[in-house]
Amino acid sequence: MKTNLIYAAFALLFCFAITSCEKSDNNPETVLENNLLRSAEKYAELVEKRNDGDFNIEDIKRNGNMLTIKVKGGCNQDDFHVVWDGSIMFSNPGQINLVLNNKSQEDCGLEKKFDINVDLSKVVGKYDAKDFIFNVANGSKKQDKSLNPNGSITVK
Repeated sequence: MKTNLIYAAFALLFCFAITSCEKSDNNPETVLENNLLRSAEKYAELVEKRNDGDFNIEDIKRNGNMLTIKVKGGCNQDDFHVVWDGSIMFSNPGQINLVLNNKSQEDCGLEKKFDINVDLSKVVGKYDAKDFIFNVANGSKKQDKSLNPNGSITVK
């Protein structure tokens, strides 16, 4: 009798645990800011289709929760946006994958320079941005740079 009561209590607890789990967001793309999108599908698509490219990532810097990506090329600063794959790898140090994309189909050469600013608090949430490596891929060609927690940059 006690054994059946214990099994029933565990079954009830298991059913409660399953129904109280938080459901994932069914929306595959979420706009976090005017130049920041969360989408694993879009991230994978942009990284996969890179070719000769129309812009270069010159530098990456972090100031608090603000990430600044210095870009050479493109037509207009507003044409650039960052896509986050939506995941945070909690290794030591943690890592976050981003890809910078130029929405414009127009080729304006490599003369213009822009600073693309991204609010990292939209990505890291309650965590501190300085504790993460930010892997920034160029969405136009295979040019990847990582901003390390100490501020140094690794080119891949």
